[in-house]
Amino acid sequence: MFTFGATEGAQELVKKSDYERLINEFGAKSIDDEIISSFRKPHKFLLMKLFYAHRDLDLYLKERLNGRPVSIVSGRGPSNYMHIGHLVIFEFVKWLQDELDAEVYIPLSDDEKYVFGKVKSLDQAYTYAVDNALDLIALGFKEGKTFFFVSTRLSEIYELSVTLSRYLTFNTVRATFGLEGEGVNSGVVFYAAVQAAHILLPTAKKGLFVLVPIAMDQDPYMRLTRDIAVKAGFKKPAAVYSKYISGLTREPMSASKPETSVFLIDSEEDVRKKIWTAFTGGRPTVEEQRKFGGNPDICVVYEWLKVFIFKDLKTMDEHARKCRSGELLCGECKRMLADGLIKKLAEHKARKKQALKVIDRFFLHEIEIPEEIIKLLE
Repeated sequence: MFTFGATEGAQELVKKSDYERLINEFGAKSIDDEIISSFRKPHKFLLMKLFYAHRDLDLYLKERLNGRPVSIVSGRGPSNYMHIGHLVIFEFVKWLQDELDAEVYIPLSDDEKYVFGKVKSLDQAYTYAVDNALDLIALGFKEGKTFFFVSTRLSEIYELSVTLSRYLTFNTVRATFGLEGEGVNSGVVFYAAVQAAHILLPTAKKGLFVLVPIAMDQDPYMRLTRDIAVKAGFKKPAAVYSKYISGLTREPMSASKPETSVFLIDSEEDVRKKIWTAFTGGRPTVEEQRKFGGNPDICVVYEWLKVFIFKDLKTMDEHARKCRSGELLCGECKRMLADGLIKKLAEHKARKKQALKVIDRFFLHEIEIPEEIIKLLE
């Protein structure tokens, strides 16, 4: 997921979960039933409206339907180990790759995290980048059709960034992202061109139509890149937008706030402790819960069960019914979620160890595996 700062207005709207207003203000379109039905077996994230808006997704799907190859770009800003929320977009990307036989490009933006001061050095960002790549390869992306790269280590990105920078002015970048004051370093400004290069790389290299799955508050980058693409003579990239998943405290999940999420490296004990403190829609007492039922609409535990554990809408709806009727208590739901996540993390770690053996086959440049990563997987 791209992580360059969104406009202040977009951030405030996301905090209020006013997603329809976001569509109206920024000009995206809702993902309707016609688009959903164009897939052979729509992903549950589409059916539950977690991915809910788009730009030119209909044109992108038409391109693929007409037999032309397509690509997907979705990147990671490596400033920490990944948490389960980070996997959501990439699980969706993996599904799209299978559905559309698309090439997938995954930039690891060490440069972004360095110029924005999220890491102390490019070496630190590189270590996280390798770790993050292993987590993503573990999802089952296709070898030969999935291409990772660390931004500062792929010369093509620098060349394309310089090319695209001619179509950007400082005033445009400042207005798009709300940059103010004299303390903004030049790397922050130039990174707008780098991000556009990440998105447009498959188009520049192979003429491929690009789709970018992204969180809605990152749309300023998409609007800027689409404008640049037109000026540079490239096809405008399409986008599909996701809603946010609540953190355990009901605020957004954040790598800088460990209490809001479960990290992929968390122990079983850590998982159970975190889930047990999660915000719920339950009543103050067991008696009240049995009599009046709970409120799954505001319950983070139920939201996480839907996103991370339940397989289909029927299971989700039945669970919500039992909650509202008082058949389920919050403790039961928390145990269900904790058990499911512990199993999910164990299976993921096993696949991640296997990914270490093939990681070099997925990169567009040579890589070295930091010793820290090897020790972490022992």
